[in-house]
Amino acid sequence: MPDLLEMDHGPRRPARTFALDGWTAVQAAFFLFGFPRNGFGSFDITSRCNLRCRHCYYYAHEAPEELSDEQWVELIESLRRKPRWEFPFLQASWVGGEPLLRKRLVGRLRKYFRFNTVVTNGLGRLPDWPDVRFYVSVDGPEKIHEQIRGRRGIYGRIKENADRRDLSVTIACCLNRINAPYVEEMLVEWSRTNVSHMVFDFYTPTGKGKDPLWLDWPERDRIVEKLMALKRHYGDFIVTPMRTFRLMKSDLAPAVVSKCLFRKKGFAFASDGTRKAKCTMGPRADCSRCGCVVPYYMASLTWRKYIVEDFAGTLLSALQTHFTHR
Repeated sequence: MPDLLEMDHGPRRPARTFALDGWTAVQAAFFLFGFPRNGFGSFDITSRCNLRCRHCYYYAHEAPEELSDEQWVELIESLRRKPRWEFPFLQASWVGGEPLLRKRLVGRLRKYFRFNTVVTNGLGRLPDWPDVRFYVSVDGPEKIHEQIRGRRGIYGRIKENADRRDLSVTIACCLNRINAPYVEEMLVEWSRTNVSHMVFDFYTPTGKGKDPLWLDWPERDRIVEKLMALKRHYGDFIVTPMRTFRLMKSDLAPAVVSKCLFRKKGFAFASDGTRKAKCTMGPRADCSRCGCVVPYYMASLTWRKYIVEDFAGTLLSALQTHFTHR
């Protein structure tokens, strides 16, 4: 095991066999033609939540009023009346607040989109929607998770709700100064469950001042290196592509966020139906310290020169390994 890792992670996971499914085809189209305008984005389907997490960007803003169910349907229908090239209904992330507090409404609206993601705290039972990707937010092992989430006794329920073989469940961890030391422990624990994947990103401050939760760039670089070492071991259980991790490091991240593709191409609607400034995190997000995985993932699919160079390097490494062991 690489020196970066401190725990025994067992046998290396085999690499995923390539499959030409719907999402793979969409990613290929992004590489060839770029991202369609308004092809993907988020809806704050509610401003209400049953937790009060220490790192949540939502509380950096005054919570707006919520649209009623019928007002949400009318908003979606008004978007549907636009030309297809202007709003293609490709992907939607249902967020909040806690989106499953309005489960029936999400179930109704998800049918408009080809791909759907629900980002939830996992306190409630996940709906039986096999066509939806559930991202269950987990901030560390039990003690750390409950410290950040501000409520004791919830971890077991969340784990039980997330541990389902019949659904596509990804454990999403936002790394900050409190939980960053526990990355390996989380992977060991969750890799033994029925969840499909884990994904990691970094806490993004709201506002320009000093933030005790933010990991500075040298710290973040070290953690990214550890995540890359873990990715080599766990393969696609860590769903974040290796190229995305590289773009999150301090030498490339400023270029990515200065040309943020989500800000240019995505959409984000607040719970009152208005468009949010910047991105899902709203106008106060400090883009210069952005840790959200989305802009880096988008760049990893569309920066052609970087992709070609990365592929060439991977191919060369594979050939060298092949001929060395002949």
